[in-house]
Amino acid sequence: MYLVKRKTDGTIEKYKARKVSRGFTQEEGINYDETYAQMMRTETLKILLVIALHREWAIRQWDVVAAYLQALLKYDIYITDINEEGETESWKLHKALYGLKQAGHEWFIMLCDIMGTFGMYQCTSDEGTYVSTANQTIIGIHVNDLIGITPTEAHLDRAERSVEGQVELDTRGKLSKMLGIELTWGKGQVILTQTSLIESMTRQFLTTPVGKRSSLPLDPHSYASDEIYEEVAKYQSIVGGLLFIARMTRPEISIHVNLLGRHTKKHTLKHYATALRVLEYLYSTKTEGIVLRKVEGEELEVNIYADASYGGEGSRSQMGVMITLGNQLIGWYSRRQEHQERILGALTPCSGALTPALW
Repeated sequence: MYLVKRKTDGTIEKYKARKVSRGFTQEEGINYDETYAQMMRTETLKILLVIALHREWAIRQWDVVAAYLQALLKYDIYITDINEEGETESWKLHKALYGLKQAGHEWFIMLCDIMGTFGMYQCTSDEGTYVSTANQTIIGIHVNDLIGITPTEAHLDRAERSVEGQVELDTRGKLSKMLGIELTWGKGQVILTQTSLIESMTRQFLTTPVGKRSSLPLDPHSYASDEIYEEVAKYQSIVGGLLFIARMTRPEISIHVNLLGRHTKKHTLKHYATALRVLEYLYSTKTEGIVLRKVEGEELEVNIYADASYGGEGSRSQMGVMITLGNQLIGWYSRRQEHQERILGALTPCSGALTPALW
């Protein structure tokens, strides 16, 4: 497997080659069992950024070198490969090779053990985040990427030494890219964008140049058409990419992506054209995203705003929710209601202060 790893600006950082196992041939209960591996939620990343800005804490990113290859396997697994002479060789794996179904799980278990050795505990609301009340350190993980925030650089140095004593770390300095998000730091603020992903999707799906900037992604009432679009995989790929961008940095397209996502199995040419229109809008605004700023005051208040339409497609209301921390947007979604009374009762607009108990 050959990969090209790029920097935040899109330039090539390095070329990578990996030997990957054929995990699709594994059988559950014979050579693997658990596959679950919790990663930090996107909302948690934004919360950490708001806290770091508010308290002026130090922030740092690390990359664990060959993370999966650090974890031990519980099952006996054998693989075959062809050497340089063209001969077939058989190997017994001792570590979690990339491609194995349980590789992510075994690495996650090992990382939990590493964090526990220097007093870090899993956050109850997000198991992909670790906290220490003793030195006020918070570390979030995404596969082999770690992001840490603490009151001082010295705290980060101690955390780095503790992890580096058990696995090899590549220190990346101040957080610049994570979860497919590019971060641009300024005075008392950070801007979250996904320019590289938008450009990549544009090259893949758009055959004509994008014209002038669109003021809106599209008319939310323009989804009806009878002519069937038969390239199912292509449509699903576009909608999946748009969904990821909408969840990460572009809340304004959430309603459109939600509507398009209802037709991933049976869609028309109009749906496909609509998805391309949303992509064109993103490309014309590709440098825009979420801006998180330093919040004045002692406390960070959590506010939840909810609103819903009456009726709609299938006579079910569309609901939109926004969550802010210190007036900084950290979470949002737009979706069709399933159980209206229960959801509306649970998401009545409210507010409250962020307390250490949440961590």
